Amino acid sequence: MLTGIPAEVRRRRTGLLALVLAGGLVGPLGGCAGGCTDTVLQVSPVEVDDLTAPLTVSARLTRDGEPIAGVTVKLAVTVVGPNNAHSEALFSATTDADGLASVTRPGGVARLSPTNHQVTGYAAYFQPLDKIDEVRYCWSSVSAPITCRTGADSGPCPVRTPT
Repeated sequence: MLTGIPAEVRRRRTGLLALVLAGGLVGPLGGCAGGCTDTVLQVSPVEVDDLTAPLTVSARLTRDGEPIAGVTVKLAVTVVGPNNAHSEALFSATTDADGLASVTRPGGVARLSPTNHQVTGYAAYFQPLDKIDEVRYCWSSVSAPITCRTGADSGPCPVRTPT
């Protein structure tokens, strides 16, 4: 039993646990159970020229068009393997004064992609469980593709194969 935790927080955490146990969180998340302040995450597609160059993914978090600074945003690079199995390489970053959270991974797409897998995109998640500076923010998420430049065209990053 969760004792010493306010009833409202217990209900939210219990609801989240129920979602996870029922099969996970699916699709974009927006908001929380009433009474929260809307947030917006923005990301941009990433185009890669060199599979081994450092890969940077970032997101901007705002409230009513104004940046939200000093909060944690999760950034997840999507990796797809055989039989269309999806997984994520998950990272956290703190927003700066402009609301920007950014992660740079050395080794780029090649390092994030195990053998027989490929990087296809990334997502950003803002999922506060408690108030931040006396404000209860709504959850938000967004995603964008990561493509690789192959000659004159851009498209899916090549599948990494054994060397």
